[in-house]
Amino acid sequence: MPQLAGETNLFRVGYALPERKIEAFMVEPFINHAKQQGIDFIPIDASKPLNDQGPFDCVIHKFYGHEWDLNLQNFTINHPNATIIDPPSAIQHLHNRISMLEPISNLNMPQLHIPNQLLVQDFESLKSVNTTKDLGFPMMVKPLLADGSATAHNMSLVVNHEGLTTGLDLDPPVVLQQFVNHGGIMFKVYVADEYVKCVKRSSLPDVSNETMEKLALESGGVMSFSKISGAVIAGDADNSDEKVKMPEPEFVDEVAKGLRQALGLRLFNFDMIKDDKSDGYLVVDINYFPGYEKLPSYESVMTDFFLNIKKSQEGAS
Repeated sequence: MPQLAGETNLFRVGYALPERKIEAFMVEPFINHAKQQGIDFIPIDASKPLNDQGPFDCVIHKFYGHEWDLNLQNFTINHPNATIIDPPSAIQHLHNRISMLEPISNLNMPQLHIPNQLLVQDFESLKSVNTTKDLGFPMMVKPLLADGSATAHNMSLVVNHEGLTTGLDLDPPVVLQQFVNHGGIMFKVYVADEYVKCVKRSSLPDVSNETMEKLALESGGVMSFSKISGAVIAGDADNSDEKVKMPEPEFVDEVAKGLRQALGLRLFNFDMIKDDKSDGYLVVDINYFPGYEKLPSYESVMTDFFLNIKKSQEGAS
């Protein structure tokens, strides 16, 4: 791509993103702000060889699949000084809801845990009472794969064994994850290299015994994630925002740093809840290249992110 006069020193960032991601993230104010700081964004056609496009100093992407991985690999061989955000091999660990949370236990942080969970591979195991004897109800049922597909977010809240055997709209393999009351609040922690930002978001309301009885009677013991509402779980999360306090910044930073190193990723977020029966926190999900555009002043945050990559490349040369 020819460069305009005076733009020879621009740091060229190629982006290969789904259309919905481009519409939300690559907006004009961000592009203009970055350009003023010396960052030039260049769209990538994922169906064509990267080696025939560019030139790129850095590539950001959120496409998956063997062909795209090969495309990136070939580009890296021919352009070893370019930075890929992030390696497909590292991203792959977040596509499996079991493997994504494995690094948490290796951080050796007494306050940090994951919910009790179990992988169920087939319908026969799902129907067996013995399968769930070590997990109590209520529980969340999630697809094993978190790969951005249409079914990846089809989750259900299940309050009894009947809900598992007759009411699920999910095909195994699935992950059964213990539901933990957490005041109806989730902490979403966004990480972009050294940048860490924790924000408070509404989550599923606490589930009382009365709620479980109501779901058992009215919906067969199961309710899809998309249908869970305050109307069904009325009153369980009253004033939850005031009751659940933000975690200490030092704690959040320590978790973020540990996960950044363990995952080998630069762009991700993790969802964390406060266990209402202890002082501990539970990480329930980790996502690659999340919606940074939801953060205030994300244009500056992400521009600084790319400027730091540029600086590290210059330091290595």
